[in-house]
Amino acid sequence: AKRFGKMLMWAQLPNSGETLKLLIPSYSRKAISGQSNYLGMVTSQKIDENQMGDRGSKSEIQSPQPNVFSVKEQRVDGSYFGFYSKLRCTLMGGESRYQFKIPSKQFTKKLFSTLNTRNETGINPWFLTGFADAEGCFSIKIQQNAKLKIKWRIRPVFSITLHIKDLALLESIKNNLGVGNISKSGDKAVMYAVDSIKEIPVIINHFDKYPLVTQKLSDYLIFKECFEIIKQGYHLTETGLLKIIGLKSNLNLGLPVKVKEAFPPEEVPKVNKSEYKFNGIPNPFWISGFTSGEGSFQILSRSSNNELFARFSIHLHLRDLEVLEGISAYFKEKESDIKKLSLSEKSAQLQISKISVVNNIVVPFFKKHPLLGMKSLDFIDFCTVCDILKTKKHLTSKSVYNQIIEIKSGMNLNRK
Repeated sequence: AKRFGKMLMWAQLPNSGETLKLLIPSYSRKAISGQSNYLGMVTSQKIDENQMGDRGSKSEIQSPQPNVFSVKEQRVDGSYFGFYSKLRCTLMGGESRYQFKIPSKQFTKKLFSTLNTRNETGINPWFLTGFADAEGCFSIKIQQNAKLKIKWRIRPVFSITLHIKDLALLESIKNNLGVGNISKSGDKAVMYAVDSIKEIPVIINHFDKYPLVTQKLSDYLIFKECFEIIKQGYHLTETGLLKIIGLKSNLNLGLPVKVKEAFPPEEVPKVNKSEYKFNGIPNPFWISGFTSGEGSFQILSRSSNNELFARFSIHLHLRDLEVLEGISAYFKEKESDIKKLSLSEKSAQLQISKISVVNNIVVPFFKKHPLLGMKSLDFIDFCTVCDILKTKKHLTSKSVYNQIIEIKSGMNLNRK
């Protein structure tokens, strides 16, 4: 097995190639209180291998229970993929408050996650900040509401919207923060949002303790100032409403058309946006969180000579060039490795493709500070290919070359 940080990955199942034996934990349905079988310690093994086959089964729920769901059990016949053996997943569930006739099928949403890099202690707080720097959004919603005295409803919202493939990551973030809700956002996206006046302080406490690094810090400070006005009830007055509108004009894309029409510029007090200053990369886990959102692990080929190479890159707006320089310094790269794209695009890109740097610096860094979500799966494939490129077997073996191409075809946007 290979170790990624504290994680063991690609582990071969002990009975790979034969029917998985049913392991039954010791429990008493008549008197279960707490976790009587800590972490699923197995005390008996019962199965007729010839009869089990590849069957599934469904749990029976005796009464509804919040935050509890059942899963379908199915054996895992082997753990191989290509040349490499991989442990796809292991499901564990708490045993307390069973409402299932078969306790091995109970999983609480609070504890269960399909994240292959999730650990028992939760997500590192600096990872959360890094991921929010990449994917988070601080907004102040201003909507007309005739029932209110001032005719406008003010709502602060912190949100993260991802592809539905990363639902497990959003659930993990929600569980770690302990606030917010997750809902669908279109056909292929899900959104984690915190908009409750009682819950927003949790978000503010986190980002005050683990500050944002990119230009998003300025948005957060505006968001926080608006919330202070709301918390004191001043948003219910005309003066407070106009102050929030003035602040919102500097937030993200500015004011919506309807708000601009209802509040001409001369009525809205001008609010200067706080000056942003890059203060360096605070923690390596910030980089892993930020990379889980903005980073890219690619396997590229040059059609002219069929040359293959691995590339790690982060592409940002030019205004966050200092952030890229900070990340580059963490990887001990020179500033010349920061490649500015055309000024018309107002963007900059960090690219690291030198195989010695990738293998000796980039890969060990993210093994020590693991990525989460779908990006972690791209990194696993990236590491597999880097190991092959290091041996140079792809230069002499067509099958090895084709294996890399096959791995490449299932990465990033092509991953199902």
